[in-house]
Amino acid sequence: MKMKIILIVGVLVLLLAAVGGTWFFMKSTAPAMPAADGEMAEAAAPAMKAPEYYSLSPSFVVNLQNERGMRFLMIEIELMSRRDDTFSRVEQYEPRIRNDLLLFLSKLDREAIATVEQRQKIQEEAMAVINEVLKSESGKGGIDAVYFTKFVVQ
Repeated sequence: MKMKIILIVGVLVLLLAAVGGTWFFMKSTAPAMPAADGEMAEAAAPAMKAPEYYSLSPSFVVNLQNERGMRFLMIEIELMSRRDDTFSRVEQYEPRIRNDLLLFLSKLDREAIATVEQRQKIQEEAMAVINEVLKSESGKGGIDAVYFTKFVVQ
């Protein structure tokens, strides 16, 4: 009988500890509650704007440098931005953006595009080219990422 009482008391202590621990952790990680006037508490972080995409079409086609035969590179480029006015500025300056990208891409050779890391570097450089055009023309960049949706070497 004495052993049953000790066992029951032990189970009750463990149960109370589990309930108390759960309550403690749930209370400390509870989301911010709205203030009296309906606004969220200051601890809430601002939500990030959803990305928007813009296609630079038609595709870019350039000759690769230092090739014995004729080699071509065709790239389809998509732009991503989280700012509101970026793509209206891209449309406005698209002829210069396409020109500067064509000049940049025409400097590439087969070795410069051989690996995934090199292609990612080209994406970063293309983003820098586009943002430089936007900065020089309108005073601010705005492109957050450049994606190659088609990459063909022939």
